[in-house]
Amino acid sequence: MAGENFLQRELGRILCKYRKLKGFTKEQAVWFLGTSKTIYDSYESGKLQYPEPATIGDWLRDLGAPQAVIDDAKAKAKWIRQGNPANWLEQAPSGFDHFTQIELIAATIFIHEDAMVPGPFQTPAYADAVLATNPNMTADQRRDAVGFRIQRGESLFSRPGGPPQIQAVMAERALTAFRGTDIYEEQLELLAERNRVEGVDILVVPHNTIHPSANWSYSIMTFADKKDPDVVYQENLFGGHYEADKDKVAWCRRLSSATLPVALGLEEWRESDADR
Repeated sequence: MAGENFLQRELGRILCKYRKLKGFTKEQAVWFLGTSKTIYDSYESGKLQYPEPATIGDWLRDLGAPQAVIDDAKAKAKWIRQGNPANWLEQAPSGFDHFTQIELIAATIFIHEDAMVPGPFQTPAYADAVLATNPNMTADQRRDAVGFRIQRGESLFSRPGGPPQIQAVMAERALTAFRGTDIYEEQLELLAERNRVEGVDILVVPHNTIHPSANWSYSIMTFADKKDPDVVYQENLFGGHYEADKDKVAWCRRLSSATLPVALGLEEWRESDADR
């Protein structure tokens, strides 16, 4: 099953990223980390069936990865050993949704957000206003989380070769909750700018519209590498949940297909009474 080795390959991509950021070739990394070429290659290639959490954590630390990246990678390695490899939990800090770099290698992304503007499309002011409602975040954590969300969006849209094809569907209330404020106008400007990017389609579901995705927020990602399965991402109170089971991904696709007909394109929505 394609999903069975997805996490191993994801750990390999993370390791490769921080090796290159360190300026190392594979041979230099082997010497620097004090391991063998065979062992290192088994990790970076994603072919090692059961990577050691401690090893991946130590290597990423030595290569200069942030602690949050290290913690998330170790959690993934533990999940490979202890859980179902077709679904896993994200171990990012609160407010750092979509922490992993999976979306940066996606070919297509469908996003449905029922309560807020999707993270990669948020302005700093919008992100700060949303995160300020979380009583479990300190001011420092909120500042870091806002910075991360903005960096996430910039990374996605400045990706070499351009961003993936994106359909981003959001509930009207995600915008109109801030109507009459500077946050609202600035957020609309950014959405309009992102919507002009080739391959990006932003849609809004009008208020009081009944549809199958109501009350749910989720993303569906596909990848150019056919070895990588389609993946669904959904957040809950305690983190993010990834699902690569084919039947569950197909179930979410049926939801998205049934939701799109009731959504208006961003410009069409702005021309309606809803934007006044």
